[in-house]
Amino acid sequence: MITRRMGLLATLLVLAPYMAAYGQWISDAASNNAICREGNYQRSPRLVSDGKGGAIICWADERAAAGVIKVYAQRIDKDGIVRWPVNGVVISPALSKQLKPEIIADGAGGAIIVWTDTRNINTDIFAQRIDSSGNVLWTAEGVPVATGSSEQMDPQLASDGQQGAIVTWSAHTNTAQDGHIFAQRIDSNGNQLWSPELTLSFSDQFESRPSIASDGNGGAYIAWVFYNNAAYDVYMQRVTSGGAQMWTNGGVGIAIDGGPQDSPMLVADGTGKAFLAYYDWNSGSRPTLHVAVVNPDSTKAASLRVTSSSGGQTNPQLSNIGPGLLGIAWEDGRVSGKTRAYAQIIDNTGKKSWAADGVAVTNRAGSHATPFVIPDGNGGIIVSWEDQTTSIIESDIFAQRISSAGALLWSNAGVAVGTAGRMQTYPWMCSDGAGGAIIAWEDYRLSFSNPDIYASRILADGSFPLEAPTLALSSRMVDFGTVSVGFSSTRNITLTNTGDLPLNIASITSSHPQFTMTPDNTTIPPNGDVEAVLRFVPTSKGTLNGAIVVESNSIHSPDTIFVTGKATATPAIEVDKRSWNFGSVPIGTRKSTVLNISNPGNDTLVISSITASNPVFTVAIASHVLLPGAAFSDTVYFSPTVPGPASGELTVTSNAPTSPTLVSLSGTGSEATVVTLTIDPGAITFGDVDLGSHRDTTVTITNTGNDTLRISAFTCSDSRFTLESPLAHIAPSATRDFTLRFTPDMIGPVSSVFIVTSNAVSAADSIVVQGTGKEVVSVRPTHELPGAFALHPNVPNPFTSVTSIPYELGIFAPVRLTVHDALGRVTAVLVDEAKGPGVYSAQWSPAQAVPGVYFLVLRVGTEVRCQRMLYMR
Repeated sequence: MITRRMGLLATLLVLAPYMAAYGQWISDAASNNAICREGNYQRSPRLVSDGKGGAIICWADERAAAGVIKVYAQRIDKDGIVRWPVNGVVISPALSKQLKPEIIADGAGGAIIVWTDTRNINTDIFAQRIDSSGNVLWTAEGVPVATGSSEQMDPQLASDGQQGAIVTWSAHTNTAQDGHIFAQRIDSNGNQLWSPELTLSFSDQFESRPSIASDGNGGAYIAWVFYNNAAYDVYMQRVTSGGAQMWTNGGVGIAIDGGPQDSPMLVADGTGKAFLAYYDWNSGSRPTLHVAVVNPDSTKAASLRVTSSSGGQTNPQLSNIGPGLLGIAWEDGRVSGKTRAYAQIIDNTGKKSWAADGVAVTNRAGSHATPFVIPDGNGGIIVSWEDQTTSIIESDIFAQRISSAGALLWSNAGVAVGTAGRMQTYPWMCSDGAGGAIIAWEDYRLSFSNPDIYASRILADGSFPLEAPTLALSSRMVDFGTVSVGFSSTRNITLTNTGDLPLNIASITSSHPQFTMTPDNTTIPPNGDVEAVLRFVPTSKGTLNGAIVVESNSIHSPDTIFVTGKATATPAIEVDKRSWNFGSVPIGTRKSTVLNISNPGNDTLVISSITASNPVFTVAIASHVLLPGAAFSDTVYFSPTVPGPASGELTVTSNAPTSPTLVSLSGTGSEATVVTLTIDPGAITFGDVDLGSHRDTTVTITNTGNDTLRISAFTCSDSRFTLESPLAHIAPSATRDFTLRFTPDMIGPVSSVFIVTSNAVSAADSIVVQGTGKEVVSVRPTHELPGAFALHPNVPNPFTSVTSIPYELGIFAPVRLTVHDALGRVTAVLVDEAKGPGVYSAQWSPAQAVPGVYFLVLRVGTEVRCQRMLYMR
């Protein structure tokens, strides 16, 4: 048991540093939500909406070893709770260098990810699909999209509208000017649909830098850079879902003016057209940013320069913000020595919505880098950027919302999103579905060389989400130590609400009634705390382990406190006489007294023997068992055999710590002629007698003297014991039987004494009587108590993949069988329905669960059973 408790404590200590970072959205711009904080670096975050207000984020990760880079992913929901294992799930475990991940939503709550991969020495393109629970759906190491002796580079992808993707890339050997553009479609199961892959460019020149956007009809627009031996131009092709090229073989020149044009970027316009942004270098060493609107037939609906300002424009980001509308943000060099973030909305006729040269997204004085743009859901845009106002090595993430009319909605400066130490760079965004955004970025707060991935959510009004109620416990394991039965022990813990909304405790249940918890208040204010008293009141000996479950509106509810304690008990003995003198007793006669013995302890008292050192002293009962608080009466006799004084010692031997218990006895034998008697037996046990009935027994009184024995009274102080025979005189040496009756009127043991008053020298004599009242019970077969149920040990345990959990029900009742991790969080709900009597079995396959200790909690009605299990890999 000590080992189990130590294991649980170790698990809690390991998990403790992550509880704050992985619980919910953090509103502090200097803290944020850590998506991955593993060894070495995590770079190139990309994210898409999970369709439920959250995001799926992927990145390149070097945690395994230097130079071993894999693609990882994580889902964070609208409340800021990470839904997959801490620090993400690996997309492909292949031992290779995996770079340049790109991601799209799969239309079913999951995502499709492509990347470059060196597992076959040359750089190839691989892909993987992952569902909303973090399960990879295709071959474990990913499916190949493009392999071969060439170097496959720069993968880009767009949805095919059927939970698959169209992927484009460039491929070249190590010789110059041999690069070409290719495309392949992968269905929802990871199968390649175009055989062979599409070759979109096939000149003897060099093509590179592909970009792709859906055509709204299951196909795609693809753009690339074409080098014609004189300068770079931008070409495009449109492909159908079946793999047909709809335009001229080799593509159509879209930007082929004198001088170079390059760096194409495509986005669908939502009506079947495409927006194409590109650089034009005709003006010299600084590019100007242009946009063309491309029709489905390859003609241009519009072509324009985004701004006429000087200084060049770089790093554009595009987003379709509504049917026929383009949101675009870029780095602008119009302010000497600075780069500033500007934005514009352009429709698919080439008309600008705002000032001709765009709108500055912020008035912050420093340089702004890598702006990113998404729609705000109301005709405007949200722009995020890397703000270098403090310095380039102390850059921060800022965001701004701009209305459809071009007004800055989040103050002129924008809102600081990530302001931790060192650099925060390369923000990437997706909509939260409610007018706000989820932003992820590379974060260097812990190291200038090994960035991590952090994220934040900003609401439509520029504020951050209020942190949901979160219950933090000062201890999740309480050991009461050793407590004596009948006594209690208490421990105090602090219940803290780390959220920004009130936390309401709905119920507190315990697996064992010996453990209870009482908080000072059932409502904990935001960022407040209350004290709670845990109490252990054992009712029987032994070690007891249990769980106290706190149900609340905390995002982690139910929260579990594991409790343990050991109960001890000790018997005690008390006698009402420590010495007794019988006085003068004629030889040949017997005189008695009553010795009352009780157990004031809290454990069973076992009296193994009651003996006398002198044979003239005897007892009626030589051994007895007393429950805590019980007592009984024993008869002690003096039967002298010779005249003169006699003495002895009565020894009561028991399991009480003070054993043995001694009683001093004395008396004097007398030769005087007197009337004497004997009573046989001197103690009567009637046994169990049903209530409403009675039981008779006979006691024999013998006149052992030499004169008539005159019995004047035969009485008992307890009316349940009665004499049923008339009083009588007994001649010398004669005997007479008297009938005694026990008529119980209550359940349980009863004892008393009959007093026989006579002219005997021993008068008054006594008879100890005992009996037990017994309830009349039906002779019909007994049944289990209503509501009885049992949770049996899971098999196997420990387990590595799946385990079975058998349980039994005695009645029809609502049943909830859940799995909780070591923090008490619900990992899985296995059963949640009403069931009738019977034997059942549930199975649990942990899937992506972290190996460790888990707890099964079976709740039937209001009753709960718990047990521990161990998941291993």
